[in-house]
Amino acid sequence: MASASPSYTLDDARAAMQDRWGYPSFRPGQEAIIEAVLAGRDVMGILPTGGGKSLCYQVPAVLFDGLTLVVSPLIALMQDQVEGLERRGIRAAALNSTLSRREREQCLVNAEHGLYDVLYVAPERLTMTMFQARASELDVALLAVDEAHCVSEWGHHFRPDYKEIAPAREALGHPSMLAVTATATPEVRTDVQKLLQLEEPTVVVQGFDRPNLVWSVFQTANKRGKLRDVVEGVPGCGIVYASTRRNVEMWTDWLQREGVSAAGYHGGMASGDRTTAQQQWIQDEVRVMVATNAFGMGIDKPDVRFVAHVDIPSSLEAYYQEAGRAGRDGERAYAVLLYQPPDVDTQEALIESGHPSVQEIQAVYTAICNVGQVPLGSEPDSPLTVDMTAVQRVTDLHASKIRTAIDMLERADAWQRLPNRRHRGWIRFRQAASSVRSYARQQSNTALQEFVLTLIRFVHAEAYASWWPLDMKQLERRMDLPRPRIQKGLDYLAERGLLQWRPPGRAIHLEMQHPRAKQWPVPGDAVKGARKRAEARLKAMIDYAESASCRRQQLLAYFGEDSTPCGRCDVCLGRHDPDPVTPSDEEELRHVLTSIARDKPMQTWLPDQPRYRAQRLLRWLVREQYVEPPPPQATTYRLTAQGQRFVPQSRPEETS
Repeated sequence: MASASPSYTLDDARAAMQDRWGYPSFRPGQEAIIEAVLAGRDVMGILPTGGGKSLCYQVPAVLFDGLTLVVSPLIALMQDQVEGLERRGIRAAALNSTLSRREREQCLVNAEHGLYDVLYVAPERLTMTMFQARASELDVALLAVDEAHCVSEWGHHFRPDYKEIAPAREALGHPSMLAVTATATPEVRTDVQKLLQLEEPTVVVQGFDRPNLVWSVFQTANKRGKLRDVVEGVPGCGIVYASTRRNVEMWTDWLQREGVSAAGYHGGMASGDRTTAQQQWIQDEVRVMVATNAFGMGIDKPDVRFVAHVDIPSSLEAYYQEAGRAGRDGERAYAVLLYQPPDVDTQEALIESGHPSVQEIQAVYTAICNVGQVPLGSEPDSPLTVDMTAVQRVTDLHASKIRTAIDMLERADAWQRLPNRRHRGWIRFRQAASSVRSYARQQSNTALQEFVLTLIRFVHAEAYASWWPLDMKQLERRMDLPRPRIQKGLDYLAERGLLQWRPPGRAIHLEMQHPRAKQWPVPGDAVKGARKRAEARLKAMIDYAESASCRRQQLLAYFGEDSTPCGRCDVCLGRHDPDPVTPSDEEELRHVLTSIARDKPMQTWLPDQPRYRAQRLLRWLVREQYVEPPPPQATTYRLTAQGQRFVPQSRPEETS
């Protein structure tokens, strides 16, 4: 193992940064982190979005003789950073599932021979036999964990391999470790330090405050009108975040009809289309990017003037990170949330669909085994290709809940999910070879006829009995057609009942690790705990959206920092005039005051009315000084002396 030599100084690091990146000085927080890294200490660095986290391990990597190994969660983020390093003459590579086995082996051989300064790996790589067999041969000077909050948030539920980072560190010879992130509450910081087993770490927390950002929340049913105000009133480029692919497409179409140059970006788009949209926005060919949360990580566009959320995010961590992509150049920028209480239903539905119960996980296990025709006590010789439509039909569960259950069963060692290949789809004929051939010969369209006959010659005979891998790259060469044409042709044949097919990246393939059991044990406490954490994060987000306190204070308090009112947010500027109150509202106003006096939760104040009714009355009571708003990160309102005069005295039976 190479060690971080204490002979390196901050002057050395500053010189390397200026030489390779052209920056004359460190940003706030970077200097303290890099100094501790150069001294060989374990470090946890919390820098705001746009604070330059990646330089905290990239600059030392230029100085160290050994390898800097970076655990990173997203393939796209790895590839962007590798390309950026290579442009600066820094030797870098990424080890992830997009590579073939041979390419992964070569990558590790290169790393063994010192051909890289920086090697990015997905957390799943750390647990694989190929990596573990070579770990002791790697000359690792620094083990860095990017987006380290994922160790806490995803390690419990989505990406369990994050928990394997600490054991992997031992296999690598126990190099010093750096964990960096932009979003970590005090509780998450403690969780990360514990799970990574950081040893007496230097903890550097650069304030979460972004003084140049103006935070605003607008509760409105007319989101289009308010977004139009933002787009027309704020010069420059922006991002509009929506929670679903359908909403991304809807808002993109609407903005374009309004004459705004806009593009959409979500995970359901083809990779090439996403790349094109991203580049158009970065190069200012498109003014507004409308996207799901799949967009933005690792993109450093400094002149974003506004980020508007048209749907409420799942957590304040997500909101802060996404909104923080505005104003990275230090100039004034705007973070806007358009909200109405019914929006919460979408996020609650996402929590429901993404967190199956133990019983639902067992139902998915049984359904997959039944659909795959795996008898009790048997273990199939070949991987199972999951027919999601059949599993949905049997279990009556949402597809996202089924996928989560599959992942949780993988963590429980029921099976191993095989990686998808970039160019490999899957195909299964629904009719016999003779019927497919007969169909081709009956076609008057010679191009279609040739397409079907070429497909028959290309595909293995076993595809008539089961799912078979379809190498799209080879099929392109065989047919001499571009992939979109081939995909349209396959879709056409599928619509006519001749075959089923799954494009690359969409099929799920499972290799069972043990014979089928009647029930597969899963950790019930972990399943319930993951859902409770998701619900708590959503509640904090709702509290922020509905708060009558300074937005900046709310956000900073959530991340463990004290602050004073910003004087610039919508609350501080008094931009929300409450709805007029008439004498007919008096009975409900008294009921709200009485409920506050008795510390009842808001959802019980007016149980027969929509949630927003109580909120509107509350805003009026706060403005008229009948009620004091709670301090940041608190949700308990208090009556003023004026408000107490309107609360009836409690009867003895009510206080007993």
